[in-house]
Amino acid sequence: MRVPLSWLREYVDFDMTPEELAQKLTMAGLEVEAIEYIGKEWGDKVITAQIVHLEKVEKSDHLNYTKVSTGTQELNVICGAPNIKLGDKVPLALPGARVGDLVIQETKKMGYVSQGMLCSPRELGLGTDHSGIYILDTDTPLGVKLADLMSEVVLEFSIKAHRGDLSSIIGIAREVAALTRQPLRLPPMEVQEQGTPTPDMVKVTVENDELCKRYIARVISDVKLGPSPSWMGRRLLAAGMRPINNVVDITNYVMLELGQPLHGFDYDLVPEHHIIVRTAHEGETLTTLDDVKRQLTPEMLMITDPTGPTAIAGVMGAARSEVNDNTSTVLLEAANFQARSVRRTSTTLGLRTESSGRFEKGLDPELARLGANRACYLLAQLAGGTVHPGAVDHYAAPPQQRKLPFSIHDIEWLTSMQVTQQEACDALEALGFSVEAHDDGKTMTVTVPTYRPDIEEEADLVEEVIRNIGYDKIPTSMPTGGLPEPLPDQWFEREKLVRSLLVGAGLNETITYVMTNRARTLNLLASADKESARYLLQAPSGTGNTAGELASNAASTQALVAIDPKDLPAVVIVNPLSKDLDSLRLTLMSSLMEIMQENSKRNEAGLRFFEIGRRYLPAQQANEQPDERRSVSIAMSGPAAISWINELSRPADFYDLKGVIETLLEGLHISEYRFTPTQHPTFHPGRCALLELPRKGPDGETIFSPAGILGEVHPVVQQRYDLPHRAYLSEIDLERLFEAVPERIVYQPFSRQQALTRDLAIIVDQQVLAQELQGVIERNGGELLQRVSLFDVYTGDPIPAGKKNLTYSLVYQSRDRTLKDAEANELQDKIIQALHDQFGAQLRQ
Repeated sequence: MRVPLSWLREYVDFDMTPEELAQKLTMAGLEVEAIEYIGKEWGDKVITAQIVHLEKVEKSDHLNYTKVSTGTQELNVICGAPNIKLGDKVPLALPGARVGDLVIQETKKMGYVSQGMLCSPRELGLGTDHSGIYILDTDTPLGVKLADLMSEVVLEFSIKAHRGDLSSIIGIAREVAALTRQPLRLPPMEVQEQGTPTPDMVKVTVENDELCKRYIARVISDVKLGPSPSWMGRRLLAAGMRPINNVVDITNYVMLELGQPLHGFDYDLVPEHHIIVRTAHEGETLTTLDDVKRQLTPEMLMITDPTGPTAIAGVMGAARSEVNDNTSTVLLEAANFQARSVRRTSTTLGLRTESSGRFEKGLDPELARLGANRACYLLAQLAGGTVHPGAVDHYAAPPQQRKLPFSIHDIEWLTSMQVTQQEACDALEALGFSVEAHDDGKTMTVTVPTYRPDIEEEADLVEEVIRNIGYDKIPTSMPTGGLPEPLPDQWFEREKLVRSLLVGAGLNETITYVMTNRARTLNLLASADKESARYLLQAPSGTGNTAGELASNAASTQALVAIDPKDLPAVVIVNPLSKDLDSLRLTLMSSLMEIMQENSKRNEAGLRFFEIGRRYLPAQQANEQPDERRSVSIAMSGPAAISWINELSRPADFYDLKGVIETLLEGLHISEYRFTPTQHPTFHPGRCALLELPRKGPDGETIFSPAGILGEVHPVVQQRYDLPHRAYLSEIDLERLFEAVPERIVYQPFSRQQALTRDLAIIVDQQVLAQELQGVIERNGGELLQRVSLFDVYTGDPIPAGKKNLTYSLVYQSRDRTLKDAEANELQDKIIQALHDQFGAQLRQ
């Protein structure tokens, strides 16, 4: 929130510099994020001027040629703003002036010499409006430095969600008054009322008292719309809001001043002059002031009339009953809406406003009356309005002020700070609390004002006292006693080891948000249908739906039904920060694909990433918690290595990814594993495999079950992420991975005996897996077979069609004797016979 100091000084006196004030407020818990000096760079080069000549530039559809007078000279200026007219007084930046990052120079455009620039509010640093030139008041003197008229110091605050009372100038002024022990001055609110009583002119019906705690309606007639006075316009600009007209500006001004959002309706455009506060009907829509048609849901609170909705409560109004140039009677709304309801509505619609931001923090219902009265006062003063007597005030359940017992012993116990009863009373009363001190000199009863709903217990009062006196007054002391025993974190060490191995394999670690969007998650599937979506829910634990089971199910499915992202089973966040972060991720692979997408735009280097984190699978039963699975995901794309010799550069492939995983397994001393073909809608058909690891079965036997998946990304998925090269992905369940890590590692000395090496070339059907062949070789080779490695795969002449040749190198060695050729040959024959019996393998001649 932006707070101009000149506005703040209207309500409280202080003699500190902006830096001193910012430091004092920050140390009291009100974080000042920045100090902005509006006009600091203007110097004497930005002055006031008046347009004395205005004509269109030939051959241009938007440029104007103007002459502006500074009172002592006339200058030519080319300007493209649509809002200027003859006689306007405007800010003029002379050559040499610095406006933002731009240094103004004399230029020539379309044959005209331009000797300066007319400035918009954004160029002057007075807001974000760049739609036109900032028009000064008609009584502004000419040729004076703009800094003398409009320079301002603005403090920018970060207001926490539990302190809705600070979302106003008065709220900040109350804190300054408490810290400096100066009186707080409230703005005038008394109005002269006349005419027909408001209750005879307006009817208000509130159907949901829980969502609308209070609703006040007042009527102001004979209103004359026009521009706001310059002092109001300057304050609104400095606070970050654009002036529109006196009626709208007054409602915005009071919102910034007191923190109470207001809304003005054209009284004559409200059918039957009847306001109805209700939730939206199913299928109802509303076109808001930003000209966007909004789809409403039954949970949203609406401001309506007998013919339909006119505003989204606490968020934004609609065009059909807004104040316009023909408005003469204003129906003013000052209400208090439930914070949770406004937050949910704002998030669902993706529509955040200054109004909704205040309601979301929780406002004092008593503030509605003050805001309505203050706005009526300003409408009478600045718009010539006649305020009608009374108000329609629907206030079903006024809150009761809470009374809390409090003792100075609570302060000492929590902070070790010695505070007297009088010091505690003074601090609390300065902040607006009512305090009844007891005769024992230690205890008191504190009445909490209604604008402080965050004060719930004695510890909250301790904080209020200490921050008012000063956190720096808390004594410092060194802790005594022995240090607690460190608690071992098994998973920290495990993840540290995985991280070290993958970094050593040439990968770069990434850390991404666990929150994502379900629509973005579905990008990971080549076919975003209900069957494919099941793959995102698999937990490779050896039970339930494994990837293999899902693949077989998918293969038998005939009709694929497209899935709506909202129907994707996921752990959904009830109050997401934005629509783009509405759920917890089902897989780390989607995060890595987005990382590669972003990095592929910036360089041609090989992309090699990994992430260690958690994926969140929704609970199967209503009373269960989501399943948080620890996982590691790996992604590759682009060149496997960058070289200045182009011939040495090659794109990464499936075997690069497989090699990294094998490096990881070797580093964890997992010697038994296998890769088996599978199908998955994220991966290219025929280029995807399961990583299967051993585990104990129900009878104690060793069985292999899926622990992860790896493969080449499907071309459709690659296209969705706009990747220029083929990509390769893997995700491994860390819990399954470490379940396969041996509990202890047994080392044996190297054999000193001579080894015998035999090559084995066999011909088998092409669908036979080399891994299965190797398993048979190892089982039949016994203890003497020390090593098996595949070093050649061949198809083509003279190998028959549908067959392939695989050549293995087998190393035989004994630990206690030198093997004879006959022993190795006997084992070799046994292996050949086993391969023939199980796979029909033939020895290649």
